[in-house]
Amino acid sequence: MTAAQMAGWTPIWIVPQPTGPQVDWCHLNGLRFTHPFFNDTIEHAVRQPFNLLFRQCTSIDLLGEMYAAHPGLHPTGFIFHMSRCGSTLISQMLAALPQNLVLSEAGPIDGILRANLWNPKFDEPQRIIWLQWLVSALGQPQQPDQKNYFIKFDSWNTLDLPLIHKAFPDVPWIFVYREPVEVIVSNMKQLAGKMLPGAVPPSLLDCDLVATLQMSREEYCARALAKYCQSALAHHQQHPGLFINYTQLPDAVLSSISNFFKMKWTLSETELMLKATQFHVKNPSQPFIPDTDTKTRAASDLIRQVAGQWVRPLYNRLEAVRQNPLK
Repeated sequence: MTAAQMAGWTPIWIVPQPTGPQVDWCHLNGLRFTHPFFNDTIEHAVRQPFNLLFRQCTSIDLLGEMYAAHPGLHPTGFIFHMSRCGSTLISQMLAALPQNLVLSEAGPIDGILRANLWNPKFDEPQRIIWLQWLVSALGQPQQPDQKNYFIKFDSWNTLDLPLIHKAFPDVPWIFVYREPVEVIVSNMKQLAGKMLPGAVPPSLLDCDLVATLQMSREEYCARALAKYCQSALAHHQQHPGLFINYTQLPDAVLSSISNFFKMKWTLSETELMLKATQFHVKNPSQPFIPDTDTKTRAASDLIRQVAGQWVRPLYNRLEAVRQNPLK
């Protein structure tokens, strides 16, 4: 396959190989990324008869050819988060507008960022190049009027902020966070995949596998959240971003976040974005019901303990920076 022949195709997965990653592709046929997550849209697309018959798998070098011949949209803004804190609401509000291309936790990006874990020879400079290629390929407009490009990363990708910044030094980034007790309660009710002990390489959380597997789920979750918040704070010191507390949503999407990303919306566009807030963002068939009080009441003593020990000091620092960004 050539770069010209891959017009309309989207990278959907990175396949580890000893000689270098291979890329699995899917033809979206104009389908927009409007589902809550990247994989939701892909699961819909791969069930189409064409994709059942004509899937493609290529060398990652083809991404480099596409990058040179047909570069996609340059990212408008990056969204990082600590998990279960409103980032999906932000991405869904942005995705409500047809001119916005919004990727939410795209698996191929995670595959590139973690390529060194299955082959140490894939060092940071190599992954930076591959990430630039991949983001460009994912940024091919799905419709002619698309001009803005937002990427919401997985929560643990906050640990990769330095590498991502080197690949895209001019792209503004935000970090979304929430009261830690509420985040841990949410994860204990329905554990996010990366919050399973051992799902994230223990070295990234400054502990070994044995210790990780001996932890309670509550402690593991709290320690992971702490690392994500710590990474955002550390990166902010050198390359300032915008910190957003869950309590500021959804209004912040139309004010501080839009201003930070240098976006202006018309009245009709604002109405479309606000319409997305009426429904549960991860289950659009259900209306949105505020759950802060419910989560607070559901917190066990252990959740309150680990939240206070591991996450609360970092949450307080995030709040201090958010409220006094110039200090």
